[in-house]
Amino acid sequence: MKHNLKIFLAVATCMITFGACKKMANTYFPNGKPVTLTSSTTTVAASPADSSTTVLTLNWTNPKYATDSSNQKFIIEMDSTANFTTKITFEADGPLSYSFTGSQLNSLLANFGFPAGKSFSIYVRVTSSYANNNEQYKSNSVTIAMTPYFVPITLTPSSANPLVLQISNASESALSFNWNASPYGADTIYYELQLDTVGGNFSNPQVIKYGNALTSNITVNDLNTAAIAAGVIGGSTKNVEFRIVSFSGTNYTKMLGSSNTVTISLTTYVAAPDNLYIVGDATPGGWGNPVPLPTQQFTKINAVSYGIIINLTAGGSYLFLPLNGDWTHKYGGSSASGGTLLADNAVPGSNTPGPATSGLYEIIVNFQTNTYSVTPYTGMPLPTSIGINKGLWIIGDATPGGWNNNSSNAPNGIGNQQFTQISNAEYQITIPLTAGKSYLMIPEDVNSWANKYGGSTDGTASGGGTILFDNDVPGSNTPAPTVSGTYMVDVNFITGKYTVTPN
Repeated sequence: MKHNLKIFLAVATCMITFGACKKMANTYFPNGKPVTLTSSTTTVAASPADSSTTVLTLNWTNPKYATDSSNQKFIIEMDSTANFTTKITFEADGPLSYSFTGSQLNSLLANFGFPAGKSFSIYVRVTSSYANNNEQYKSNSVTIAMTPYFVPITLTPSSANPLVLQISNASESALSFNWNASPYGADTIYYELQLDTVGGNFSNPQVIKYGNALTSNITVNDLNTAAIAAGVIGGSTKNVEFRIVSFSGTNYTKMLGSSNTVTISLTTYVAAPDNLYIVGDATPGGWGNPVPLPTQQFTKINAVSYGIIINLTAGGSYLFLPLNGDWTHKYGGSSASGGTLLADNAVPGSNTPGPATSGLYEIIVNFQTNTYSVTPYTGMPLPTSIGINKGLWIIGDATPGGWNNNSSNAPNGIGNQQFTQISNAEYQITIPLTAGKSYLMIPEDVNSWANKYGGSTDGTASGGGTILFDNDVPGSNTPAPTVSGTYMVDVNFITGKYTVTPN
């Protein structure tokens, strides 16, 4: 009997225990309730000094979940609209508060696309739940006025001393700047250096873009060009201002802010002239001004240098002029073989001396190195020195006139295929060329094959082809471009190159 009673009590105990466990399972995670959200302030206007300081604290009530706080989750939602359609969220597990530094809020406002310095309304609420996201409740919404700030940019030059720019060191560094980063939101910040004359107020500045770099280096040539474009007359002195402007994104359209301005006195130099001519009794044209064209016009080699191949008479002298027919400005030197290029009143009154021996010379004038050189010409014969009619013609089955070099063979005879001499040593012609054919360039148009010029390539590649003379010209002649069409052929005896460009 006692044994049966023990069994009965054991079963009863289990039933009671099971019922109790089941009841606990039904009530272990009971429903909580929405929290009430409060803010430590209704206005946040942080400054860069507050970047690591707490500027806002959010607090909310206990949701009364029947579990430890470590099993509770709170999602803070912030949005620029009351319906929270573009919200940015922060997660807090357990605590009933969350604090923000000035830097955190500034990044949030930047990511909403707000410009610095203006107040915007931000709506805030909290979604509470168990850690597994069950039993979610949304709190009340609070509105906080927030003003994003701009991280100031400090622009520092390598030197603030007056700068006298000289063309002789145009490729060297003139000035460099450094500045601090000015982060704003998640976007990469890009910077550009702006230059304007004092009083211009950067209304139409000259700009140099530096991407996301925090340093710059400007060459003498680039600074001279920018200063002249900003309004500093070549050869004059004026104060100019520099500043750094930051942008959000690579297209430099969304301006964020600008740095302090740095003022520096700049003296610019006169850039290389558009043209250059030679005049003097050492030249075939004598002192007559304007000079004979195109024989006494220099050929432009590049942006800063010119060349000419000309007969010079011993005992005479000469000058270089930037404007034909005008004596206002002049260039020259004190040496017959070359040296420092002098300008205007610095040119000796006796002018640039001619060589000790008469002959054909090549003169190169370089405005970047501020030098000139005079050397006997030893290159291939020029068309003006070997041709009866002293010109240059194109001939070949790639041209309309074919291989017949009789000038009377109108309308497609070689007489209609003469180059135009555009300077002392440069010739150009625009003409149809047939693919798969070839051509030559000759200095005469009267049934003579005594001399010829040509090349081994079609001349369309970057830099063109090298001019060859007589026996150096391939037996297959100069190949035409691979596509038939009208082309401009340029032959430059100073550079020794010919180029063929689609017209």
